[in-house]
Amino acid sequence: MAHALPLPIPCPVQLGSLKGDSLEAQLHEYVRQGNCGKVKKLLKKGKKLA
Repeated sequence: MAHALPLPIPCPVQLGSLKGDSLEAQLHEYVRQGNCGKVKKLLKKGKKLA
């Protein structure tokens, strides 16, 4: 899984964060954490819902 490169200058806010209980917000958070197991589980859950 690709990792974000650090910005060349300090950034006072966290970029790319989602709020809420949606599947999208959970998926985003697990990707940021690098938690591949939970990402795969959420993707399978989303596939069943579609």
